[in-house]
Amino acid sequence: MAGIMSILQSAYAATPQSLIAPGSKFANVDPTKWQGTWTGTDDKRQDVTVSITKVSGFRANVTVNDATDGLQSARAFITTTNTFRIGNSQFRLTGDGKAKLITIVTDPTTGNQSALTVPLTRKS
Repeated sequence: MAGIMSILQSAYAATPQSLIAPGSKFANVDPTKWQGTWTGTDDKRQDVTVSITKVSGFRANVTVNDATDGLQSARAFITTTNTFRIGNSQFRLTGDGKAKLITIVTDPTTGNQSALTVPLTRKS
């Protein structure tokens, strides 16, 4: 009987999900490439703002404000592939003063997921 209860209990236990993708590598980044306010507009012509502050090593404080997810703040870990995650979005540095915010959006009626990509530029 104890074996059955153990099996049932393990079936209902939540599997922990990592905020960091498996195999991600980290190294110190140049804060001047990351810090600042990044702006763009999404496909619905809504403003998107990403504020990156206190970059130290491979960590940064990040605030994202967009129409899809509202206001999100977190301490982000920047990978060696020049990306970090916040919520269900990924920020990718694509060049000097250029980046992309990629957000996975789920349609509430169909459950289908799609990627919403917003090009961003850093304000000087």
